[in-house]
Amino acid sequence: MPHRVWVDQVRELLARAKTPRSATFDNLGALKTSIDGALAAAEAARQEACLERPCSTPFPIRRRNLMAQIGLKAKHYGLSDEVQAFVYAAGYRVIQEMDNDQLDALNTWLAQWVDSMQTACDSPYTPPAR
Repeated sequence: MPHRVWVDQVRELLARAKTPRSATFDNLGALKTSIDGALAAAEAARQEACLERPCSTPFPIRRRNLMAQIGLKAKHYGLSDEVQAFVYAAGYRVIQEMDNDQLDALNTWLAQWVDSMQTACDSPYTPPAR
């Protein structure tokens, strides 16, 4: 008999699972309008920021460019540990969490390391090796 009770409980759970439930949002049109409004507000804020400080390239392209430059410098000059140290010092776990201004600062910082390496000078952050 206990087996029969368990089977009845499972059947009841399955029956309840099959019944259609109402959507979380009753008015999907209002939800879409809300999302569109939020996206429009974010775009307006970005454009306002560009008016204050001219943007020569769109945000996603600039970000991709910075990530590529940082990746190439890290790969070709063996600066992966320095990149990770910079990311940790900035308070992030991965480089993708950083915004464009922070990525630009990292790229500039790495450029100083690369310049030192290319001119066969010691890094400004280490004692002379001589």
